[in-house]
Amino acid sequence: MDQITQIKPTQRNPKRVTVRIGRRVVATLAQSKVDELGLHVGQAWDEALAQRVAQAAVSDKAMKQAMNRLNRRAMSRHDLDFKLKGLGYEQAVRESVLDKLTEMRFLDDEAYGRALIDATMRRKPAGPQLLRQKLFQKGIDRSLIEKLVGDATDAQDLAPGAVDLARKKLRTMQRLDIQTRKRRLYGLLTRRGFNPDTISSVMAELGDEIEHGCDTGVDTDI
Repeated sequence: MDQITQIKPTQRNPKRVTVRIGRRVVATLAQSKVDELGLHVGQAWDEALAQRVAQAAVSDKAMKQAMNRLNRRAMSRHDLDFKLKGLGYEQAVRESVLDKLTEMRFLDDEAYGRALIDATMRRKPAGPQLLRQKLFQKGIDRSLIEKLVGDATDAQDLAPGAVDLARKKLRTMQRLDIQTRKRRLYGLLTRRGFNPDTISSVMAELGDEIEHGCDTGVDTDI
């Protein structure tokens, strides 16, 4: 019967090892996987062990590819799952890898969602509906979306940011008639996710500027 003849660290990464049967490399695995499987030199290499090692090798490769992507940029669990599915990994393998990464805190949808909200609001004022939309597009759980959006907006007065955004837009619309100004301002604030009450408040506060104009400028869409 065949036996494992060598378990040796790779030159590139000492935390990864090659497993050989004679001169044949049957798997390259993380050392932790080897320990988990209880592999050792001299161990009998039968069909059952070969299957376990093959499954571990697939999982190990999926984990390595997942980590490569997370090292490039943060991702939601949904988006990383989509990437792994595109690479051909079956659901059981994907779920095992994603659960492990979540346990290790490399995947954290709550932290990811908070960072996404913060980045969105730093770039340009935004209301709760736009924030919900961006989180939903990342596949974040609906109950978590409501919590994150609530935490970001409930204790914060969004009207001042909406006013500043609308005022900047208004400065570019001096050559337009009043109704067009109103329509475009309303459309802008709606696209940025502000609710009707906030929009009405903004339109009322800027009423004189909308009616009579402010600084001259050239119309450009925001």
